[in-house]
Amino acid sequence: MLECTLQQHWPKIVGEHIGHHTWPESIRHRKLYLVAENSVWLQQLRFLKPELLAKLSACAGGDAITDIVLRVGTPPAPEVEASVSAQLPPATAETRATVPDDVQASIEAAVQPVHDPALQARLRALLEKSASS
Repeated sequence: MLECTLQQHWPKIVGEHIGHHTWPESIRHRKLYLVAENSVWLQQLRFLKPELLAKLSACAGGDAITDIVLRVGTPPAPEVEASVSAQLPPATAETRATVPDDVQASIEAAVQPVHDPALQARLRALLEKSASS
């Protein structure tokens, strides 16, 4: 969930300038794998690593991310970024009707700690779809 949140809000977290030249590709073993647009940005990010880790720590809370692994690559096009942040279709009344009330209550309890409303809606829709299958 943290990876999705970072991808959705990357420019807000690190600043517009950095956000438009980098992309948080994935998180594995508490390491953020970050794609830089070119070698110049890669070098700049090496200097900014402590500052970025502080921002990520403030965003994610605690030590969810302990290191940043940098590589040169192509950040996704704006339409790809938009698709990452696009919500799943909201669950229909029909989908909710096929999910038992106790399961629906469990789903609500599971998504309640998620602070991002868009991510919460996506997670809810995914869990409801899974439960109704």
